[in-house]
Amino acid sequence: MIAPYQENETPPPERPVLRPAVQRFFAPGGPLARDAAFGFEARPQQTEMADLVSRAIEEGHHLAVEAGTGVGKSLAYLVPAIQAALDQNIQVVVSTYTISLQEQLMNKDLPLIQRLLGRPFKAVLAKGRSNYLCLRRLARARRMERDLFRPEDVPEIERIQIWADQPGDGSLQSMDFQPSPEVWSAVQVEAGNCMWQRCPEYAPCHFMRARRDIRNAHVVVVNHSLFFADLALKGQGASLLPDYRIAILDEAHQLENVASQHLGIRLSQASVEYWLRRLYSADGARGLLVALRKGRAAQQVTDLRAELAVLVGELEQWAAFDTKGYARVVPEPLGIATALPHKIDALLAELRAIHDEVDNMDVRAELSASRRRGAEIRMMVDTFLNQSLDDQVYWLEREGSRRRQTVMYSAPIEVGPHLKDQLFGDDRTIIMTSATLAVNDSLDYFCRRIGAEAAQTASVGSPYDYARQMTIHIPKGMPDPASGEAYLAACERALHRYIDHSRARAFVLCTNAKFMRDLHARTVGRLADSGYAVFSQHEGLPRHTMIERFKNEPAGVLFGLDSFWMGVDVRGEALSNVIITRLPFAVPDEPVVKARMDRIAEQGGDPFKQYSLPEAILKFRQGVGRLIRSATDTGIVVILDPRIHAKWYGRYFLKALPDAPVQWDELDTAT
Repeated sequence: MIAPYQENETPPPERPVLRPAVQRFFAPGGPLARDAAFGFEARPQQTEMADLVSRAIEEGHHLAVEAGTGVGKSLAYLVPAIQAALDQNIQVVVSTYTISLQEQLMNKDLPLIQRLLGRPFKAVLAKGRSNYLCLRRLARARRMERDLFRPEDVPEIERIQIWADQPGDGSLQSMDFQPSPEVWSAVQVEAGNCMWQRCPEYAPCHFMRARRDIRNAHVVVVNHSLFFADLALKGQGASLLPDYRIAILDEAHQLENVASQHLGIRLSQASVEYWLRRLYSADGARGLLVALRKGRAAQQVTDLRAELAVLVGELEQWAAFDTKGYARVVPEPLGIATALPHKIDALLAELRAIHDEVDNMDVRAELSASRRRGAEIRMMVDTFLNQSLDDQVYWLEREGSRRRQTVMYSAPIEVGPHLKDQLFGDDRTIIMTSATLAVNDSLDYFCRRIGAEAAQTASVGSPYDYARQMTIHIPKGMPDPASGEAYLAACERALHRYIDHSRARAFVLCTNAKFMRDLHARTVGRLADSGYAVFSQHEGLPRHTMIERFKNEPAGVLFGLDSFWMGVDVRGEALSNVIITRLPFAVPDEPVVKARMDRIAEQGGDPFKQYSLPEAILKFRQGVGRLIRSATDTGIVVILDPRIHAKWYGRYFLKALPDAPVQWDELDTAT
C-alpha cells in the first residue's frame, strides 16, 4: 500500500532529486523521442515546464504556471510527479475540470508514461460515491419495488439488475443506458447509507474495490468538484481522497468558481421535495414509510411538505422575481417566521425512533441516510435564514426551463483566505496550470484570488505559430453594444460576411442569452439557405451533443454562451472561425460578482480595474483560444465589439491576443 501522509509527520529531511531523470525523459534522444508511436517533436516549452514542476517538488514550494496551448503540459507535470511518487512511495492527486481532460490523462498520457518510464506505477480515476451502484440497495429496491417506485420505473430497476450481473466497475458511466435520476438515486452508493464490513455485499462491492484501488495508487485522477468537496471534508476531520504530498490542479482558471461552490450552500426546493418523496410520495402511493406502514411519520412528511411550500411562497413574494429579474441578493436576514426547521427536527426524531425499532439492517441504513440528509437540509435552511456563515453573499434565484423553482444560495465573497489556510500550507506542493492564467503578463491576479500569494509563478509560451495559423479581424464602424437594436443589426450583417468567408465552420460566442436568441433568430434563415447546419445553445441540446454534431458537419455554425468559451476542443477544419460578439464582462449585478466588486470598493479599490476587467480578459483569452488547438489548425478570430479599440481598456484585450496579424476591416454596418 502507498504510504499515506499524516499531518503530524515530520517531512523527510531530503527532497527528491528529479530533474536529471525528467530532463532525460524529454531529451531529443530520450524515451519519449525514441517512441515511434508518439510522433516526437522537440518542444522546448514542454521541457521548460517539466523542469519548473520538478524544481517545485524538489524544493517543496507551490507553483502556478501558464502553459500555452500545444505545450503538452500534462506530460510536463505527470512525469516529475510520478517520479517523485515512486521515489518517495507517496500519492499524487491530479485534478481537472473537464471530463475530456480526465479521459486524455487516463487513456492516453498515463499509459504512454507507463510504457516509457521503465518503472511500473498504478494510476486510478477516483469518482464520487454516488457514481457507483450499491448491490445491497439494488436488492432492497427489487424486494420493495412496488412500495418504492412508480410502475413505469420498475423496468429500469430490472434493467439495472441485468447490467449489474455483467462484469464491470459498477459505475454509472459504464452503463449502456442512463437511468432516471430518481431510480439511480435509490440504488447508488450514498453517504450515511453504507454498512461497510457488515454489508452482505462487502466483498463484491464496486465502491469498496475502488477505495482499495485508490489506497494503492501512485496517481489519483479526480475532478475539481471532488477535490474541493474532499478539502471541505478534511476541514471537518473526514476525507474522500487519500492524504497527498503533491496535488496538480490542471484547468486552474476554474479553481475560484469551483471552490466557491463548495464553501457555500445551495438548497433547491426540488432537492427538499425529493428527500420527502423518498420517504412518502405526495399521492401516498409509495415511499419508505409506505413500505414500513408508518402513518404518523408519513403525516409528518405531508405537514413538512406544506410548510416548505409556505416558506418558498414567502421567499418568492419577497424576491418579486417577475419584476426584479431571476436573482435577488438577500442583504440581511429576512426575519421570516417558519416552522420548517422545527418540523424537520420532529421528523428526524421520528425516523430515529423507527430506526431503533426496526431489525432489518437494510432498512436501518436507509433510515440513517434519510436522517443524515434531513439534518443537512435543516442546517442549510437555518444557515440561509439566519445568514450564519460569515463573509458570504446570500441570494435567491429562479432556475429551470421546464419547471421553475426557487433556490437558496450562499457563497464566500473571497475564497482566497479559505484556500490559503486549507490548501496552500507548507506540508505539500500544489502545482496549478492552465493555458490562461495571466493578466497583463502577470499571474499575480490569479494567485491573489485563490490565496496562493506564496506560490512561485511562470509563463511558458505556446509552440504554435500564431502569426501563420491565425488572423484576427476587427471590423470598423460597429456601433456600441449599448445601442441595442443598432448593434444587433450590425452584428447580423457582420456574421453573414465572416461566416461566408470561412464557409461556416464557426463558433459565435455570446455573453447574453437574449442577445444570442435574437441574433440566432435574425440569421438562421439565411444561414440555413446557404447550406449551413446551425446549432444554438438555447434550443436545448446537451452541450456534448452539440459539439459532436458540429464536428461532424462539413459546414456548421454554433451559437454558444459561457460554457463554449472554455473547455471545448474542436481540432481541424471543423472549426475555422471564432466570432466574439462582445467583450465578456460579467453581469455586474450577478450576486457573487456584485459582492466581490462591492468588497473591493469598501477597501478603497477600483472594482472595474481590480476585478471586472481582469476577469473579462481571462475569459476573452479562453474564447480566442478555442480556434487553434493543434499545429495544423488555421483560421480567423473575429471581434465585433468596438470597445476593443474605442475604450481605454481595449488595449489590454489587444495585448492579450496571440502574436497574430490584426486586420481592420472596412465593413458596411450602417442601418
